[in-house]
Amino acid sequence: MSEADDTAAGRAEPAPNDPDAIRADIEATRAELAETVDALTAKLDVKGQASDRADAAKAKVSEKAGQAKAAAPEPVQHAMDTVGAKAGPVAHQVNVKTAPHRGKIIAGVGAGLLVLLILRRRRSNDD
Repeated sequence: MSEADDTAAGRAEPAPNDPDAIRADIEATRAELAETVDALTAKLDVKGQASDRADAAKAKVSEKAGQAKAAAPEPVQHAMDTVGAKAGPVAHQVNVKTAPHRGKIIAGVGAGLLVLLILRRRRSNDD
């Protein structure tokens, strides 16, 4: 690689006998590598990305529900409040009781969807 290429990439070649310049170049390279590793780690964190998307979806649904409730007539708003107050504790109980089995539930739902997809594909190929 020529000196012009290094300068174009944002780093000049240190003088071969200048320890301070070599140390500075090493530190700059380490910083670049750290940024690259952080970026790759973020891209490979599928669970974190899914969690972020789920949080964004929850926020969007909550916002839309609030808008729908605000646009509803007063009796409907009151009914929604009553249902929410009664359903909240039940939803919490369901959440607590199903927490240890979520992996199995998700796997079962996934397997069921896969079977439906396969059956649907076979039917469309038979036609």
